[in-house]
Amino acid sequence: MAGPPMHAGGRAVSGVPNERCFSYRTTNDLRPKTGKCCFHHTTNFGGSGTSHRPSEVRIEGERGAMARTKPYKWIAREIEKLDPKTDYETIWKLSSIYYINDFLADYIYAITFPNFIVPQRGAQAVLREGTGKVYTDPNRRMDDTTRHMLVWWENGPSDIKTQRSVQSLNNLHKYYARKYPGNFGYNEDYIYTLCYEAALMHRLRLKLGMNGISEKQQQAAWEFWSRMAKLFVNADSGAELHGFPEDFAGINAFMDEYEGKNWPDNPLGADVTERMLGPFAERYFPRLLHPLARTLVLAMYNDTVLRVHNMPRPRPITRKLVRLGVRFGLTLSEKVLPDPQESLPEIHRRRKAVARSLDHQAAVSPLGGGGQCPHPAGQAVVSEPIEVVEARKANATG
Repeated sequence: MAGPPMHAGGRAVSGVPNERCFSYRTTNDLRPKTGKCCFHHTTNFGGSGTSHRPSEVRIEGERGAMARTKPYKWIAREIEKLDPKTDYETIWKLSSIYYINDFLADYIYAITFPNFIVPQRGAQAVLREGTGKVYTDPNRRMDDTTRHMLVWWENGPSDIKTQRSVQSLNNLHKYYARKYPGNFGYNEDYIYTLCYEAALMHRLRLKLGMNGISEKQQQAAWEFWSRMAKLFVNADSGAELHGFPEDFAGINAFMDEYEGKNWPDNPLGADVTERMLGPFAERYFPRLLHPLARTLVLAMYNDTVLRVHNMPRPRPITRKLVRLGVRFGLTLSEKVLPDPQESLPEIHRRRKAVARSLDHQAAVSPLGGGGQCPHPAGQAVVSEPIEVVEARKANATG
């Protein structure tokens, strides 16, 4: 799981210069990536690197075409009207899915996931001797995680769509718990992950020298994630999770205690982490700038992650410069740029509708080839997310 970019009031920096173009991927995801199709050769992040997603179709006309219908700064005003004890789902929604784009979602995934595999038991269950999705298809692993998170953030723990999403993960954990006995049985690992989701942006902002999220957002975060915790189960025992902190301060205290343990070196963690750094670099940076992409991620890791996974520690000046850059971006988005009018899930749905319309037009066109792009890279087969197939196996085997 990866946490949301919850800001104290503002907008996430885009981070993707080519937002006016986006790609339709015929597998499972719709994101503003560039790539090859119809003999167009485009680049990522202003460089020469190409997308590594073979099923992308380039569609023109992304952001910027819509007439503005909401105030320049509207999200913080809406949050101020709400009660965090009753409107926590709406507050979380406003604080997260409007403040994120695909670049930021992937960046958050890259800087977040290694925290969850500090214990070797977690890395073993994810890597699976080289057969895990994070190893065999790391791009898809990243996209599938983001897809789950967006469902939760948009709909909240009370919605059936969120509940079904979590149930599919419970089934998936149960399936692999039988293959790795004991690895999924630690209640503290589940609680830490949920606490991390709740407090990610608060702690990140403090790390950058900024103010944390507002007290109202803190209360809403606790209300939201304490209820999310009730949807998960211990995959080993099948029991409900227990011990979720009593308030937002307790969330931070729990995280400090968990991260402060004397965790032994994890020989598997570095391998898993490398499988996360690679896709992020390949998606947004040309090959020559892959070291820069790695530095942008490594500079955000805490000392525990770097030590346990035996990862190279950026020089102090490098870490400071990266964090100053992130802080500048957040400040710019909060103080200068307009709040977005569409959430990321809404943008994804709009892209999907446009892509389907283009498919239909191609299918009925006398020059159409059944709606498929003539470039071989655009001729991918639609398939289900891997976790759906695995969860079905788990259900079938009890």
